[in-house]
Amino acid sequence: MNRVLTKITRMSPGERRIIFEVTDDMGEFEAFISFAGGVFEKVKYKKINKTTFEIAGLENGIDYIIELRAVGGGKMLPRPFRCGSYPGTVVNYIHPDDKTYLPSGMCPASPSIIKTASGRLYVSHDIFYFDFAQNQTKVFYSDDKGATWHYHSGIEGCFWGKLFIYKKKIYILGNMHEYGDLVLYKLNEKTYYWNKACTIMTGGNKYTGGPHKAAMPILEYNGRIWTAVDFGSWHLKGHANGVISANGDITKASNWTISGFLDYNPEWPGTPFGESSGCIEGNVVVAPDGRLIDFLRFGIDKCEPNYGKALYLALDKDNPTATPEFGKVIDFQGNHTKFCIYYDQATKKYWTIVNRADNEKPKRRNELILMSSPDVEKWTIEKTLIDYEHTGWYENYEKAGFQYVDFLFYDDYIYYVSRTAVNGAINYHDSNCITFHTTRYK
Repeated sequence: MNRVLTKITRMSPGERRIIFEVTDDMGEFEAFISFAGGVFEKVKYKKINKTTFEIAGLENGIDYIIELRAVGGGKMLPRPFRCGSYPGTVVNYIHPDDKTYLPSGMCPASPSIIKTASGRLYVSHDIFYFDFAQNQTKVFYSDDKGATWHYHSGIEGCFWGKLFIYKKKIYILGNMHEYGDLVLYKLNEKTYYWNKACTIMTGGNKYTGGPHKAAMPILEYNGRIWTAVDFGSWHLKGHANGVISANGDITKASNWTISGFLDYNPEWPGTPFGESSGCIEGNVVVAPDGRLIDFLRFGIDKCEPNYGKALYLALDKDNPTATPEFGKVIDFQGNHTKFCIYYDQATKKYWTIVNRADNEKPKRRNELILMSSPDVEKWTIEKTLIDYEHTGWYENYEKAGFQYVDFLFYDDYIYYVSRTAVNGAINYHDSNCITFHTTRYK
């Protein structure tokens, strides 16, 4: 039996073509393509660089399977894909029938992005599907401002991860699996290996509850780093909200502090009338007056009004163990989906990228807008970034989605990454690619 060689490490479909990447120790190989369950046929490919190749002349909207066979014997695990028009630049793609990353899942999610002092961009994403292991993260890099992407590394035991830089070192904060231990990994930049530095919170599972998060901002303030964490599970009907923070050597668990957790209360002033799923996935933000707040995603699709409200909790910057307190409900477009808020020193504004919604479709995710605020309470829509609701895209809001955006400021531009579902994803939520985009904001 032919041995199966190292897997294809990255895929990026486009108009009538597929770009794929292999490990740098891959020798000479032949490429074969199959579609509609037919036989594999040998095809020509173009070498872009040592590890990256392209096959062109394919058809859009068709489910293909690619298989690479080493000239000396052996083959790679076949991988399905679909060509078509994809927004932005595809960082990585996983077809819904792709079994490469089992048992973690088959949907890329939780995109996260950072920029190093050298200008290198790193993007991470996890791999999920309901009731699967959900425990793998993949990391990619770009040295040309996002024009091209390359596989960097993988992390076993990392889910809902957020990349960040602290004291010139690269870290990722995530769970071992869904609701699992909350852990910190530190990158060895010479070996491309992620070392598990410490466990911050003991986890559980969806039945017992555990720490919950997303790729949320990690803020340095008042001598500490801060980020929002929830506790609970969807299975248990909701989550309580808190924060974790650290100072000194963040690789030591003893230097991390966990706050108390606050349950949502529908009696808080200004909350919409009806059944709310509460709050998750908060942003720790410094308000203009120096207050520290946790600005949260707010589930109100069964309430009146059914969209357009968010809330924040007040944090005690001098007592990181304190339980958050209710702050205020405010008008905010895009409250139903995870969003990041970052402050930009150049414009003296807070910025976010959210999903535009409406009364009939309060949870749709097929339109992204850029918003800004001078004070975190009054938000202005600056522009529409991606719109597949009103522009005639062939997949409706139940099939297409752009969501869970993370972003950073780079000169006059915002660089952002999206968990994207287009061209045959399972649905808008169960995405099939991570895409990179840029927009001018000043």
